[in-house]
Amino acid sequence: MGIKCVPDEKQYVNKLNPSDLYEYTLKQIQCYGFEYFCFCFTTHLKNIHVSVKRVSNYSDEFIEFYRSIDVSLNNPLVSHCQRSIDPIIWDESIFRDTPELSRQAQAHGLNYGWSQAVHDTQGWTSILNMARSSTAITQEEFDEKAADVLWLCNQLHGGVLAELSPAQRVQTPLEHLSQREAEVLKWTAQGKTASDVGMILGLTTRTVNFHISSAIRKLGTSNKTSAVVLATQRGFI
Repeated sequence: MGIKCVPDEKQYVNKLNPSDLYEYTLKQIQCYGFEYFCFCFTTHLKNIHVSVKRVSNYSDEFIEFYRSIDVSLNNPLVSHCQRSIDPIIWDESIFRDTPELSRQAQAHGLNYGWSQAVHDTQGWTSILNMARSSTAITQEEFDEKAADVLWLCNQLHGGVLAELSPAQRVQTPLEHLSQREAEVLKWTAQGKTASDVGMILGLTTRTVNFHISSAIRKLGTSNKTSAVVLATQRGFI
């Protein structure tokens, strides 16, 4: 297909058929010096139903394990990417609470990795994981490639989004949050527990949890982390 290893074909992904997405992504991540990738596209909105799109050259065995970690909500890479678009370089501290994930990854050649997420205003999230078997990622390499990796993730996100039907892409209007719900989510976004937020705002923990639950319902998300992300994207907090 003659795909170049430079981000100068910024419209190319939009022209790819879904079956070409694998080849395109593989060539790009190889250009960036990686061997393996896993690209996931999903939504944190409960009122939109679409299957998670996953394109990867991870081994089948590791994919099954990776999916089980996703389902159990114990995947630190997914947890980070669901709430932030900051790139994350894999290290021991990230897998401190999931040593089996680290062990399984290394057993399948995923020794050094990089994860990047993209969130859009309609509630869709893309996560691009890239990994290789040797050579740690240096700060110099990160500085050199960070913009290109973000560009690639955005391109893949746009390419998959373009394949959705109009019904799937429709953005359901969201209810506005009350002032108290917004305050609670704002402090939650800063890492405060329900007890912490209660002390700050002069509320009981039960009342804080009530406002969090109400915000989750209004935003149509499945948990408070997703609610914080969407509320931030929509400018509610």
